[in-house]
Amino acid sequence: MSQDNDRPRMPESHAGRALHWLLGQIRVAGAGVVPSDRDRFVPSVSRSQGEGELRKLFKSLAARIGSFEVESIEPQSESTLSAVLHSPNDKRWRFVCQLEDTKPHRISKWDWERVLDFEVVVREAVTEDGPALAEIERSCPLVLGGHSVIIDRGDDYFAFARLMEDVTVSFGLIDGEPAGINCGAVRTARIDGIDQRIMVAIHTRILPEHQRKGLWSALSRLLGEKYSRERGIAGSCGYGSVDNAAIQRGFAHVPEKWDPGPVRVQMDCAAGPAPDIGRIATRDDAPRIVEILNACHGNEEMYTPYTVESFTARLERAPAQYSFKHVRLGDNAVVGVWSAGESIRVVTERDGDRSESRRGIVLDYGFVPVQSGAGESELMALLSGWRRRLATSGMDTLSILTSAASPGYRTICQLARDTEAFYAWTPGIAVPERLAEAGLYVDAIYF
Repeated sequence: MSQDNDRPRMPESHAGRALHWLLGQIRVAGAGVVPSDRDRFVPSVSRSQGEGELRKLFKSLAARIGSFEVESIEPQSESTLSAVLHSPNDKRWRFVCQLEDTKPHRISKWDWERVLDFEVVVREAVTEDGPALAEIERSCPLVLGGHSVIIDRGDDYFAFARLMEDVTVSFGLIDGEPAGINCGAVRTARIDGIDQRIMVAIHTRILPEHQRKGLWSALSRLLGEKYSRERGIAGSCGYGSVDNAAIQRGFAHVPEKWDPGPVRVQMDCAAGPAPDIGRIATRDDAPRIVEILNACHGNEEMYTPYTVESFTARLERAPAQYSFKHVRLGDNAVVGVWSAGESIRVVTERDGDRSESRRGIVLDYGFVPVQSGAGESELMALLSGWRRRLATSGMDTLSILTSAASPGYRTICQLARDTEAFYAWTPGIAVPERLAEAGLYVDAIYF
């Protein structure tokens, strides 16, 4: 590598010129991007989705890396070049640019990562990691305004994951010790009339002593590579409480913010015998259940209508936790509940006081919107029945997700002990203009 006054000099090669351009755009936060720049990339590169997307990405990188000096340049092959960048805050980054081997030598891959002074290992978690994963989550409370919340998944950490079609827990270790987790799962969501496969960020936890070490980026890299656009994933989705300041900071540079977003309604579980409302569903009821769900939620953003096959598959992934026997069906309404509190407890600390909650979670609900309101009334009765049943098995709360424009919102809120508002973010996927009137559907399995 040639030097000029002890500073590394970019090679006079196709890879050198491409890397020089990329680093230059980071320095100016994408201000120099022009429409023809997308031709610098092979079409399959997910980060070359047009002038606007490129500019946003360079702006985000500039905010993250800050000003920098090029510390070293390392040719990895004739078509691949890497540079180590050094920021004033003493963070170091490795930036890699790879070109296609033949003319016109477009950029086929570009990536970046923190250069760390300790050993970081990131891998997909397996069942045997459950105790370590649960301990990390217990050690990382969510700070929500004036109180904190701890999610304790107990001895069955992967209970939530078994309900999902495609889920990955990214597990990070620093110098061999468990340090952090980042969980993502893929679902189909209909956004602005188009069904899209998106990766939902389920939860992220990094032990306090290992924060600001670049672990989050390493954990996210595993998910990003597995759930990439090249593999049919259109983008990602994250949810965060309006009271979670850390989440707000994390998504500060993401313009695709869904507001109004989801609302979680918490209902007290009432003691006493469960009323005889509705009946336990069977597999033969799948067509009617699908009809009710689609009639109720079909107009909401992020709701993809069920088929009998897709709904049946949903209830057969983890039948001990959620199956047809966990669904109550009436004439014009349906409610399915997962007794999550059998394995998960929620610990809240406020002003020195500590309380525990074990909850049931409504995973599927709907009613036929008829003019008489009978379907909505039946939904409320089914929810009340579930509250009583859960109380007999030691649960204290029933949770349901809705939004301000969703069917039944006002009636559901009448049963609330309290409500919690959230935002949703979909980096790279535009928020539909009709959100405020259509409402937002949230699949509680992926929340």
